[in-house]
Order: sequence, then C-alpha cells, then structure tokens
Amino acid sequence: MARIHAGWLAFFFTVVSLGAWANEGRHTNGAEKMSVGVQARYRIPAVTVVDTRGRPVRLPGPMESDTPLLVNFIYTTCSTICSAQTATLAELQRQLAERGSRARFVSFTIDPDNDTPQRLAAFARRFSIERDWDFYSGDFNELLRVQQAFDVYRGSKASHPPVVLLRHSRHAPWVRVEGFATPAELLDVYQRLPALR
Repeated sequence: MARIHAGWLAFFFTVVSLGAWANEGRHTNGAEKMSVGVQARYRIPAVTVVDTRGRPVRLPGPMESDTPLLVNFIYTTCSTICSAQTATLAELQRQLAERGSRARFVSFTIDPDNDTPQRLAAFARRFSIERDWDFYSGDFNELLRVQQAFDVYRGSKASHPPVVLLRHSRHAPWVRVEGFATPAELLDVYQRLPALR
C-alpha cells in the first residue's frame, strides 16, 4: 500500500464543525459535524440494479473506472437529508464543471419499493441533473448488499446517515464523508483525494 502524505492524513482525520444547517425533523439539532476518513476496505458488490430508464445494470462494471466517483444513498420521500445532500452534490458537480473537472456521481435508493426508475428520474430533474450521474433502483436485497458494503445500512430508511463516499479512481482508497457538508467543503475533500492505495 502506498504511503499517504502525513499532511493529507491530518486533514482527513480532522473533525470539522459546520454551521447551522437548515433542515427539518430530527436532523436539525445543529450539532452535526462533518468527519472525513480514509477507508480502503469498501468493495462494490456484484449485484444487478436498475437505472432511470428501467435498464438492468450489473455492478461493479460501470463504477470501476478511472474517473473520480462520488456515491450517496437517498430516497425520494425523505424530507431531511436526501434533498439537501442531493442539492449539495449537484452544486459540487456544477463547480467541478466550471473548473474543467469531470466526475461520475451515483445515487442508490434505499427505498426501491417506492422509488421506481421513473420517480428517481423525476427526483433528478428537480435538481437539474442531466449527465454523469446515475440513480439506481432495483431489488431490495440487491440494494441492501450495496448499503452493507459501504456500511450505511442502519435498519430502516428513516435512520440512514448522511454519507458521501468519494474515490479518485478504481485503484484509489475510498474516502468517507459523514455529516452535513457544504459544496465548498466537499470540493476541498475532492481536491485532496489520494490517487493511490
């Protein structure tokens, strides 16, 4: 495993306090913090999911590329984390495009019984997402395997944590961001992604 610069590690294991986040419900206590850590153990499982056009997609295939990858987990009827995080990632995508950077974004539903491909497509349109971002539905058990592989399953959709996972390329370690991050904070993390294991 390649050695990672000490300054980079110091950055990624720092817990950053964020300002108040305008959300409703049980995620509004203002005490949420963003924490960032390097995780090399995540492996995308061999599962079949369904994209917003209703086409089956066999993973990890399209996620195994040398394009930077960002992954999160959502459900369309969520009134707290999911819309806020998707808006944040959409703004990050715009900022990356302005800088001439291109990354691939992937969102997995954790509520496939409700989140049909059509509903996920409508959800994406709410945030003016047009390209380089896949929203996946499919069989509950297949999607559960993905949640478990990335350690985001907490027993029910209402308990899911705000997590974004980033990777520079298929040979790089995953970086896990927990908590409510702003586009600027995620951009800072993105720009520091390690390229090697």
